[in-house]
Amino acid sequence: MAQTQNQRDLAHARTKTSFDVSNMTRYLYAGPENVEQRRYIIDLIAREPIFNKDDWAWLNHTDAVKRGIAMSARLAEIKMEHELNDLDFATMCEIIDDTLPVLLHNGAFIPVINSQGTDEQIEKWIPPAEKFQIIGCYAQTELGHGSNLSQLETTATFIRDTDEWEINSTSFTAAKWWIGGLGAICTHAVVQARLFIDGKDYGAHVFVVPIRSLEDHKPFPGIEVGDIGPKAYGGFNKMENGFARFHKYRIPRDNMLMRFSKVSREGVYTKPPHAKLSYGSMVLLRSVLIRQMGQYLSRATTVATRYLTVRRQFNNPTRHHDDINPGLETQVINYPMVQNRLFPMIAQSYALFAAGQVMMEMYIGLMTGLSSGNIAALAEVHATSSALKSYCTTIGAAGTEECRKLMGGHGYSYFTGLSHLFASIVPSNTYEGDNFVLTQQMARYLLKEIKTAKVEPEKVTPYSKYLLQALDKNAFGRTHCSVIRPEDWLNPKVQLAAFEYRCARLAFELHDAVEQGEQDPAHPKTWSDHNIECYRVSHAHAQYVMVRWFIQSIEESKNSEEEERRLQGPGVKVLERLSHLHALHTMQTNLADFCEDGYLSPAQCQSLRAQVKALVASLADEVVGLVDAFDHPDFLLNSALGAYDGNAYQRLWDKAQSEPLNRKEVCDGYEEYIRPLLKKHGELKL
Repeated sequence: MAQTQNQRDLAHARTKTSFDVSNMTRYLYAGPENVEQRRYIIDLIAREPIFNKDDWAWLNHTDAVKRGIAMSARLAEIKMEHELNDLDFATMCEIIDDTLPVLLHNGAFIPVINSQGTDEQIEKWIPPAEKFQIIGCYAQTELGHGSNLSQLETTATFIRDTDEWEINSTSFTAAKWWIGGLGAICTHAVVQARLFIDGKDYGAHVFVVPIRSLEDHKPFPGIEVGDIGPKAYGGFNKMENGFARFHKYRIPRDNMLMRFSKVSREGVYTKPPHAKLSYGSMVLLRSVLIRQMGQYLSRATTVATRYLTVRRQFNNPTRHHDDINPGLETQVINYPMVQNRLFPMIAQSYALFAAGQVMMEMYIGLMTGLSSGNIAALAEVHATSSALKSYCTTIGAAGTEECRKLMGGHGYSYFTGLSHLFASIVPSNTYEGDNFVLTQQMARYLLKEIKTAKVEPEKVTPYSKYLLQALDKNAFGRTHCSVIRPEDWLNPKVQLAAFEYRCARLAFELHDAVEQGEQDPAHPKTWSDHNIECYRVSHAHAQYVMVRWFIQSIEESKNSEEEERRLQGPGVKVLERLSHLHALHTMQTNLADFCEDGYLSPAQCQSLRAQVKALVASLADEVVGLVDAFDHPDFLLNSALGAYDGNAYQRLWDKAQSEPLNRKEVCDGYEEYIRPLLKKHGELKL
């Protein structure tokens, strides 16, 4: 069959790519072995009928949950049949492209027990969990409370006579709510509850709580459990987010996870050596989200880039044009406004890949240290994961919606794959820490780092060393950007200096405002009065480490001793341009932060904008190759408009024919509603 114009356009665009796409893919996934393993996992999932996506758009909530349970069961079987590890399981979940009931079993239940349980508790719970003889979830959020752990209303009261905990929902709003997997599939939960001994509140602790019988799956007496119903935008519709109310439900004392905090048979409480040792599980979930945003945004930009390459509208001349078909309408991707909206998001996607990898390395290093009692990295890793979670999920959701808008009217079709993608991303802005509330973590951390910098500057942690430049306020106030010529913006040292200056200024401004608020009794200020500044400094720090890690990842790949991982030839130049675009576009988007104290001059602002435009234009021939390098197969994208072959219009037509309404020539409801309306005033002859 002859190729359509759509297909020819995308194929021709690929011929313009200057670099080796497979080499870029190896860079993104940190080596050929990871690329091959991911493709192996994709093949395992794609050939299973249960994971077919053709009817997803037509499923109601009840049918979707049942499908999700079936998919979960098969997913567990594949993991065991092929002896796959946790990373492979996470890849399978990514490829399935929907949030399944079993997801938090491996993503939270097992990690929490492994990180907070004693060796004996791990031995008891983990082997059956790994065999899916029990299925667990993580129950923290309540109907009335989420982020505020200290005010959770679920209690665990020690009953000395029977050596048990009494788990109780003390009020209607104490019901656990939004708990993934709890609505139908889970047999157990790790439950956050406030620990009470002899009336004394010791704060939130974690307990392994049996929920349903292993014989008939019925909830145990004393537990009221169910599904909270469908979610916004039709998202997470295969995940049975659940609720649970406990009515003085008893569990053994040993079901409290006691690696750090302990309670003896006599009811003696032993506090952990560090108050935040339990943060490891939160760091894991937030670190995974950063990596996940790279996957999500890269999928959205892949779909948008391919469709905008084949979509033609008007015949307006553009600097970048179709040299083969000058008589046809202009390809939408050649319009500068489209390029300036789309290309920076491709750069963000690459930066998210780099950040996700570094964040996971930091998490692994943290957990290795914690296992031997070393807590030195805990504060920085926790604060960094919090800041990045807030920032990365924000740009992930916003970027996916921007890709939809870039695609015009057709972008609103379910068959782009982006509506499902957006519905999967957008709740990440509020779960695992609300994106605005969460920024207080990095802000508090930086205030502590400022105190350290003033007394023991050598102890300031690596990613906060920029604070040292602001200790001398007079000298710091005279600091200005060093850019003279437009090409100076392409120096990574200049870029990092600008981000470091901005972070230091915002951190010290917050520090000074907090101190002044405490010292002015006539106009006292609370911490909440500074929350807007917390948000600014946290996102500034997140952007700084994103820029730094992207630059770092390129340097490491250029100098890799393993040839198959080493970036080669033109790929290096393209990736450096992409890194420059990421840094400078981030500055341009937040220009007020760099200008308000005179760090940038008006002339530098103008040259910055000009350099961003130049970088965007320089990548016009590379973007199709850059999104191909993400290596997302059509099975994963599930997009009529973003498929690899570019045959967008034919695929969109074919998808529309699968609409159940089209199975009948005359629709249901004609006799009941349409005909009576048409005939209400008698027969009409025209």
